[in-house]
Amino acid sequence: MTTHEIHPVLGVGFGPANLSLAVALEERGRAGLAHFIERAPEFQWQQEQLLPGADIQNNPFRDLAMQRNPDSPHTFVKYLAARGDLTDYLHLNAKFPLRREYSGYLAWVAEAFRDQVDYGRSAVSLSLVEGDDGSELFRVDTDDGGRYLCRSVSVGTGRSPRIPYAFQKGLGESVFHSTQYLSSMERFKDKAIRVAVVGASQSAIEIILDLLGRPNVRQVTAVHRSIGFRLKDTSPYSRQVFLPQFVDYFHPLPSAKKRRLRDELRSINYAACDQDVIDRLVGVQREYDLTGSDRLVMQPFREAVISRPHGQGHRMVLRDINHLTEETLDTDVVILATGFRDFGGEPGDEPYHPLLEGIAHRLPLDEEGTPVVARDYSIELKTEAGTPRPLKVYLNGLCEASHGMGDAGALAMLSVRATDIVDSILSHDHEKLLAAGIAP
Repeated sequence: MTTHEIHPVLGVGFGPANLSLAVALEERGRAGLAHFIERAPEFQWQQEQLLPGADIQNNPFRDLAMQRNPDSPHTFVKYLAARGDLTDYLHLNAKFPLRREYSGYLAWVAEAFRDQVDYGRSAVSLSLVEGDDGSELFRVDTDDGGRYLCRSVSVGTGRSPRIPYAFQKGLGESVFHSTQYLSSMERFKDKAIRVAVVGASQSAIEIILDLLGRPNVRQVTAVHRSIGFRLKDTSPYSRQVFLPQFVDYFHPLPSAKKRRLRDELRSINYAACDQDVIDRLVGVQREYDLTGSDRLVMQPFREAVISRPHGQGHRMVLRDINHLTEETLDTDVVILATGFRDFGGEPGDEPYHPLLEGIAHRLPLDEEGTPVVARDYSIELKTEAGTPRPLKVYLNGLCEASHGMGDAGALAMLSVRATDIVDSILSHDHEKLLAAGIAP
């Protein structure tokens, strides 16, 4: 017998993606339809990368609700007005708001949904169970022994960090991904250190600038496979990838054409940086050159092939990707600003989110062994002929491989994607919700 409450929708993770889902459900009069679990003790967004001067690289009015409902109480403009900051913000005439300010906006909206969220609970498994009426349900277990039952799941956890092979067995206090940057650096604030930053992304250059502002950092070495920090493609034509009509164009393409198109458009969002941070770093580097300082060292066209403990720090073997020559680099701390894993069969990809392992046998797969994700961001589980309507898992912000670059953690698509998912949930579960007395 089922003794746990059955949630119509359970959101795993309560970052911007599932927060936007909560907002969209409220607008449709379905605020009680979803419940959420979040591993952090309270709402937070990019807490480890709230660096001085860092902005969000996104038009702030493409927020949780504005594109769908300009009158929503949960827009960025309403947040500024509620704080009495609207005039001051407009006076700044800034292209993008600071990351810290946008984090405050998201937390402000999240507070309105606090009663729908269990904070401090991390999902460790997703499986299937049979309900009292014989229908299938999702079961989500948490790290503290909690258990949730639901009819639909929205996975909004973000993608898995991409860890280069050389570092996969050496992660720890002094070798870590950029998503752990600020808290990890606290351990070294009273120690003189040398730091290597691997990667050429926006995060990499922001971290390098932050490190160079720390008096205890003796030297920063930037290691990347490219010639250097390249300028991001910010053309309005290229940035059409962040529009819903591009998703309509991209989603039905064959896998091979999707990969080609993503490679072609890569500089819009990957291994590329904004002009302002490039200018700042070039200025700092020039100052060091003029004074003969080696505090900033560039290692272009390099990849780490070996990383191992050495003395009190680490020794990396770097290989020039063109000449294939090798050299060693000794450092105290290694920061991996190497992005996140996609779903797919390419090197470094993962076939699906790790949370889906418990239902992997029911996932429909394409020719590459990757789950088939519908246009509404759902995976419809396989069932036997004649069985009731199948269960759906929604991938909220995890679908770059199937839906394009606008799903790569981009804030611009939040409200549009949430609308698509809510429409699907209400349509898919209408009969079940009627029976439960939740739908009209």
